[in-house]
Amino acid sequence: MSIWFTEELHPYYRKSLRVKHILADEQTQYQHLQLLETEFFGKTMVLDGIIQLTERDNMGYHEMIVHVPMLAVGQPKRVLIVGGGDGGSLQQVLRYPSVEEAAVCELDRRVVELSREHFAASFGDPWVDPRAKLLIRDAFGYLEENPGQFDVIISDTTDPIGMAERLFSDEFYKLMVRALAPGGAAATQCEQPFFDTELIKQIYKAAKGLVKNPAYYYANIPTYPGGGIGFMYVSNTPWTEGLKTPYPPGENKYFNPEVHKAAFALPEFFRKELYG
Repeated sequence: MSIWFTEELHPYYRKSLRVKHILADEQTQYQHLQLLETEFFGKTMVLDGIIQLTERDNMGYHEMIVHVPMLAVGQPKRVLIVGGGDGGSLQQVLRYPSVEEAAVCELDRRVVELSREHFAASFGDPWVDPRAKLLIRDAFGYLEENPGQFDVIISDTTDPIGMAERLFSDEFYKLMVRALAPGGAAATQCEQPFFDTELIKQIYKAAKGLVKNPAYYYANIPTYPGGGIGFMYVSNTPWTEGLKTPYPPGENKYFNPEVHKAAFALPEFFRKELYG
């Protein structure tokens, strides 16, 4: 008998993956956490019924959310990852020789523990790098305590449901920009153009009031709703500065110069909605 995992983030849209094995299924202090071995997409992390990453297509998310702001800054030294307990964004950040510290502010320790156990083939174990600093705490307080401290901030969050809703608020964006060093850049998970147009417009408006060069960009990820996910680039430095910067050591599986440029080219209906 086939076992299917079905996600319903939106009441009008579902998607399903065929499950080979259930590797973990537990209620943590904060959320329902599942790890599934799926056909085609491999190991899959699910939080509160929503797919967070799979072995097969996570590179589109992690490479795009990390390299766009990191390359724009050029030689980032201090980096903060909000969320990101799976270690995928951390792995990409640590490819940069200039990085002296990469702090990860993750609320749920079990996400880190189970990811280290099950995603070693994808991410290695970036936590053993002496530059990595794991903080099991709420990111709001940490941002408040560290104004002007980070060259890059990556908000690698779940969807705006429950506690994560605060991470899509004007208050969060103000704290994040305040925590950036001069010339710094941030990138945030910023939902999907077809399903979340109004939320993205609200976030872009907030970002535009805080920095000179905010911009929305996009990646194709089959296991996310609609087959893709967007990001908000937040900085006084134009994202195009990153096109001039050499890539860090290591292999990209998704990101390249053509994808970098094309990610900021938006469908006309959405471009008009967002930029007018």
